[in-house]
Amino acid sequence: MSCRNYGGRQRANPGRTPVACSYSGLPFQPRESEMSEKRHAKVVIPAGGPDFEQYRQRLAQLADPGVDMGLLQVGVHEAVLRPHLALHLAARHPGTPLQDLLVQAGAQRVEFITEADALALANQRVPEDLQPKPVVTPLGNPQWHLDKANVLPAWVAVGGPDDIDWGGIVVGQIDTGFTRHEAYGFPGTSWLRTDLCRTMMTSQIPSDYGPAAPQPDNGVDPMFFGALNKGHGTRIGATISGCGGNLPGGLKFYGVAPKVPHVVVRITDTVAINTHQDDFVDALTYLVDVVRADVVNVSLGIFPPVASAAIRNVMAYARSRGTIVVCAAGNYVDPVVVPAALDTAIAVAGVTAEDQPWSGSSFGPQVAFSAPANNLWRPEPQRNGVGAQFAGGGDGTSYATAITTGAAALWLRAWGPQINAMYGGRTARRAQAFKAAVQATCRQPANWQPQPFGAGIIDIGRLCTDMAKALPVLAGAPALPPVPAPAVA
Repeated sequence: MSCRNYGGRQRANPGRTPVACSYSGLPFQPRESEMSEKRHAKVVIPAGGPDFEQYRQRLAQLADPGVDMGLLQVGVHEAVLRPHLALHLAARHPGTPLQDLLVQAGAQRVEFITEADALALANQRVPEDLQPKPVVTPLGNPQWHLDKANVLPAWVAVGGPDDIDWGGIVVGQIDTGFTRHEAYGFPGTSWLRTDLCRTMMTSQIPSDYGPAAPQPDNGVDPMFFGALNKGHGTRIGATISGCGGNLPGGLKFYGVAPKVPHVVVRITDTVAINTHQDDFVDALTYLVDVVRADVVNVSLGIFPPVASAAIRNVMAYARSRGTIVVCAAGNYVDPVVVPAALDTAIAVAGVTAEDQPWSGSSFGPQVAFSAPANNLWRPEPQRNGVGAQFAGGGDGTSYATAITTGAAALWLRAWGPQINAMYGGRTARRAQAFKAAVQATCRQPANWQPQPFGAGIIDIGRLCTDMAKALPVLAGAPALPPVPAPAVA
């Protein structure tokens, strides 16, 4: 299916409105020239010195207790510290040059680089060169994010988690595709609608280099060697709809919306989709018009955050059809990426198990709210056969987005008749109402920073049980009619 009529390849003029925000009490002022300013600190850790986790811990000792002091490893001995964290250290230790603080913690050399250079280093990382990240199980629970998002009351309200009657609700996902895994119910009957899953991926290989690798039209992630984010779609998709497989301790793996009918469209091998914008337009249009997905998960992004007319138009089209499009705010860059930065999206930032803003999360005034995004357990995809393994260490606003997508499915299931009566069914008002409902039911930890990280941390239980907050009266909407609460299992 083609949708090139949604604006073609014309691109909007770049530019962002500077906004003042704060992060952990530190003023931060993005500027038009931020891509060319040398504000990221690249540190070189000497061989035989501290490893990256030890170095991070030393930096944490120099920071306030409420700051997640994270590093992005980009080479065998190199890592990047983001500007807001560097500025926090400088403000915490006035009179001591930042470079001296970083050397004091164990760096051999410090170089300040631009955001564009930092992003290039991140995109060029070779996984085999990186120090394995320590496997952490926050709060002693491999599925701590479900507790922090307060999912259990929502499951109880809709008769879950294992036997929820989804009543025709369908979730869509635009990603790297899917692989067969026990978390999806394979090798038995899966709730993935494989008959509707598609591959809509334009080859990036120049024609004179030879034929492109085959891309069967079935949404399967072929896990090509060298693909930067191979398996991403399975990790994120199972966080939405998973229901099966064994975690450490014999715990069953659950997504937020277990077994919700789920359609995956493969458009990329990497989470950066600058060169796949037309594929994204086709995929979203397919999910809206053909699949009639109620919610679409977009754990992908375009950076620098400049949206083409086609991207803007298809996002507006999806909202006009009542489709809730949930988008990742981004990782390791300060501005919120596109499409999350658009007002037709619901942008989600990330937090840690300690309710701290995750150090890798993008942030800004476009963020609606936040959700867990650090040290999640998730399926480990495999190229052939049926995967059965799980791994810890999952980081990224991709996971916060998946948690929110599952929350949207539960919200639609919990309040379906009321939502139809209140917002007129599949209309833009339904998508607007979901965003407002999550914001109204969020919890706010102490010292929360609402401008960069949104209204608070998602509380799915309250979203699905607190009628007064979960069904907001939108401007121009009729008052909420008296209706019974959802049945409790």
